[in-house]
Amino acid sequence: MLASIRLFFAVLGRLSPALAGRLAAKLFARPRRHARPDRERALIARGARVALPDGLYATAWGAGPTVLLVHGWEGRGAQLGAFVDPLVAAGYRVIALDGPAHGDSPGATTTGPEFAQALVATRDAVGPLAALVGHSFGGFTSLLAVSRGLPTARLVTIGTPASVPEVLRDFLRLIRLPDRALPSMIAALEARVRAPMESFEVEAFAPTVHVPVLVVHDTDDREVPYADGRRLADVFGARLITTNGLGHRRILYAPEVIDAVVEFIEEGRRIGATHDSAMERR
Repeated sequence: MLASIRLFFAVLGRLSPALAGRLAAKLFARPRRHARPDRERALIARGARVALPDGLYATAWGAGPTVLLVHGWEGRGAQLGAFVDPLVAAGYRVIALDGPAHGDSPGATTTGPEFAQALVATRDAVGPLAALVGHSFGGFTSLLAVSRGLPTARLVTIGTPASVPEVLRDFLRLIRLPDRALPSMIAALEARVRAPMESFEVEAFAPTVHVPVLVVHDTDDREVPYADGRRLADVFGARLITTNGLGHRRILYAPEVIDAVVEFIEEGRRIGATHDSAMERR
């Protein structure tokens, strides 16, 4: 499949660079959907469906201040399911969201700003947030949403990239888009998100993020380099939890990671540090 995509863009890039760029932009914004494993189905079966606008799919467990779980690109909210029972036991309501064009939510394409807007819509529907816990792309969109006014008391990023432009460069290397097609692709993406690509470097919007951040990253993450975790921690003055040998996904099941995330969220409740009214039990 990848070989066919590379051949397609190699040929089209010579014949019509502008069209190749526009089609590459559409491909960049189109996540693949993957079947849910049995463990996710079992977890969802003992939760409750949450009514959200625009057909967004989410499941909730427990009662108390709300913690929203935000998955990565081509993921699903229930991928963060290992956090559910520990957070429920600590007295929280946990909601796992399938972002637009992901999981069981509708849509075929999405972008970071559109995903961030879905987080805002979710908060408007479910009420105040005690915390956002975001994995990979979901951590980045959580940061972006908070920078644009989404209130939450605490924010956790796990294996999260610090730069959409760098992710875009990785994508271009993957599909081997000819250089002559790049301007058209960038123009198409910028027109869709109504912002320059440079604005999606974390340093560009970090000054408007005013909540405590916890960064978790593995040194052996092959999808998002560990350097991104260090960069996020530096930019936000955040605590960095470093793991080894867990990679990009097994980190979501590590007991030491889950314990640290729950403790970080609990710290917010103990000291009453909130930019929302999420600490009050509803």
